[in-house]
Amino acid sequence: MKKITYSLVATIALTTSLFADNNATSSDVLDSLSMTDYKVTDTFFDEAYINAKFSLTSPADDKKETSYNGHLNSYYKMRNMSLNYAQDFRIDGNYDIVKGDEKDSESEDSYNFLAGGHLDRYLLDYDEDLLVYASGSLGYRKLVGQDADDPFVQGGVGVGYGRIYDATPYAKAIRILKDLRSRGIINGTLTKDTVLKLADIIAKESEYRSKYSAREYRKYWFNDMSKLLQQSGATKEELNAFGLIRIEEILVEEKIFPRYHGWIVRAGVGKIFSNYNDQGEDPTLDLEFEYGLPIGLKSQFYEKAKYSTILNGDTGHKFTNTMTYSYELSDKIDWENQWIFDYYKPTDDNLEDVTTNTLSTTFSYYIANRLSFDTTLSFIQVDDGIDDNGNDDLETKLFMGMRYRLK
Repeated sequence: MKKITYSLVATIALTTSLFADNNATSSDVLDSLSMTDYKVTDTFFDEAYINAKFSLTSPADDKKETSYNGHLNSYYKMRNMSLNYAQDFRIDGNYDIVKGDEKDSESEDSYNFLAGGHLDRYLLDYDEDLLVYASGSLGYRKLVGQDADDPFVQGGVGVGYGRIYDATPYAKAIRILKDLRSRGIINGTLTKDTVLKLADIIAKESEYRSKYSAREYRKYWFNDMSKLLQQSGATKEELNAFGLIRIEEILVEEKIFPRYHGWIVRAGVGKIFSNYNDQGEDPTLDLEFEYGLPIGLKSQFYEKAKYSTILNGDTGHKFTNTMTYSYELSDKIDWENQWIFDYYKPTDDNLEDVTTNTLSTTFSYYIANRLSFDTTLSFIQVDDGIDDNGNDDLETKLFMGMRYRLK
């Protein structure tokens, strides 16, 4: 695993994106678009998932007891962008319960929770890409056989440069138009300008909800989409009931993974106020880099790297790099690949450096509505510089289970 290289990036780079032509005909305009065309600064995206697994084993040996193992995982992530501000926020939670098959054994549980994010403020008077930021993290955990730890609390401030654009509304608009055209509902001319305007309406869902209420807003939202298609010449008249239902199914029921493009680099100082032990640590110097690139209309590459070092004479280093490549095999099947590289150099020179590589690939099949069947194969290897302690062995896991999309 230590020999893993960035060959994945090179492979992805060989895939070329097609650029849109405003004058293209309706037969090829949707295939000639590029996600990087969409540079709207006012967008909002969020999603939440929950998945669980449980196994129960009844032993044949009378000396053994029934054992079980359960796991519950959920997460929520949000990215809210405007010309002046950008926010990203994520919460992850895990709960495990296990009971062995030995006589009189008791069940044991553990859990962990971690939330974190950034608030970016762009300095438009100086440069539209120059920003100052504040970041924070909050964690809580309970290990097996132990009481709950004190919270983990971390904060940071700094400066940055760059901007990430959320092109997810554009991807949704393209899927809608392709679907309606394949069914003969759209039979007029399509231009890139029409696709961009449709994406803008899709991106304003929260505005429609605020204006017309959560119960009523969709009829106005879909009606404005229908009027746009008629006024642009894509349809001869407003959409019929079937067309409106298809739009609702795509936007509400189908999963479209987020598409981002652009980059941000940040530099600042941070402080761990409590490291699960009600004790603080020395301030840190933090460097971060994010980069997103949609490749074609069906795939997404995302890179996020973070480096931290303690600001005193006894310096330690921590570097984490997360690389993700997602591909939309069909409207019902997504394929996601992820490589997490984690390097930690302790402040104590007598301790060995620790390098962890985690490589995973997941196929998600959306059965109906918000429910999907996921199959994940992962490989984990830890190199801690200590021979024959078992960590150097490659750990392979295969997980199959159901996942439910909360929103």
